[in-house]
Amino acid sequence: MMGRKALALAFSFLILAVPLTFRGVSAATPSIVILVSDNEADCTLAQYIANLTGVPVVTTPWGVYDPNITTKIVSYAPDEVVIIGGPAAVPDEYVEDLQNLSITVERWWGKNRYETDLAVIKNATSKFQLQFQGRIIIAAGNDTMAIEKALQVAIKERAMIVFVNRTSNISTVMMKLKVKTPRMMLIGTPFANRTIEKIRKQIKEHFGEFNCSEMRVNITAESVLKVINSTEARINTAESLLKNVTSPAAERMLELAKKQLTLAKEAYKEGKYGEAYGLAIAAGMKANFVVKFADRDFREELHLHMGLVLRRELFRLGIQIGFMKNAGIDVQDAQKLLEEIKAAIKNGDYDTAHELLAQLKELLREKYRTGRGIIKEKHHPVKKHRP
Repeated sequence: MMGRKALALAFSFLILAVPLTFRGVSAATPSIVILVSDNEADCTLAQYIANLTGVPVVTTPWGVYDPNITTKIVSYAPDEVVIIGGPAAVPDEYVEDLQNLSITVERWWGKNRYETDLAVIKNATSKFQLQFQGRIIIAAGNDTMAIEKALQVAIKERAMIVFVNRTSNISTVMMKLKVKTPRMMLIGTPFANRTIEKIRKQIKEHFGEFNCSEMRVNITAESVLKVINSTEARINTAESLLKNVTSPAAERMLELAKKQLTLAKEAYKEGKYGEAYGLAIAAGMKANFVVKFADRDFREELHLHMGLVLRRELFRLGIQIGFMKNAGIDVQDAQKLLEEIKAAIKNGDYDTAHELLAQLKELLREKYRTGRGIIKEKHHPVKKHRP
């Protein structure tokens, strides 16, 4: 049965999202916001687009829904939100929240980070009229340090970022990108030697060795510690979610992740930074697996309990009401309706609660429409230049 644990989980995702904005080289449409998870590959793509366009980016922990992050997005009063990554990375609750406010949502994604990468390049090129001149920066999709360096180089050279693994076919990738004579640079750490070597051979065979350069990235103590800390945070999130569901496979995976993280820390202390780096990355991938499956099992159980579903949705809307009130919008009527819904749920009158919820959503939609200017001025005022 679902008890207090499940209810606590439903209301526990209160991690503050930090918007990351980057100075663009061209003017951007101010009514667009990018939402992305903190997955290193997806987040890098978002940061790259932000740097070129000036579009603000809001991040969410991978696989975790937090209604406070919705308010971070809404603080920009956008017409449209572009989500980078699939529902496993950026949960569909965000889509529901935004569409309830009549904000257009467009999701750019594929079945994995490699196909998501191609989808982002294709859509960003069209939406923002980006020009890359056939310059391609290639990095292994799980090589965190190489991905960070790829972002730096891509920004400098205005190049596409392409993520690969050992099963990637670089010729097929170039066909999908419609690039006939690419100028490529391979970027990698020793962690991705096998992947980079395979891609190098493919490039030489299909495009010629003179069309490719290579940059090696050293694995440093500072970078390894950063990956270890990030992985530990992911494992902690996974563990907190797993407390509320029963999933033997996910539990075993969590134990493996913890063991690999412990080994990574030990290797780090011994100065074996390459070994620590690989172990930390592997542990992080397992933590993401746990988050994905714990979330799936929780949703399956949650929908068997209508009262919990309604309370969770009410909680989400309550966060929005509080946000609008703080912005200076009159929400007394919305607060009154909120209390009526709480009473209906308490009395087990779920039909009435559903009807009132629909009314509340419509009311908040109208308040967002008429109060967008107030919201944006409150949270992101236009700086006035002194004469």
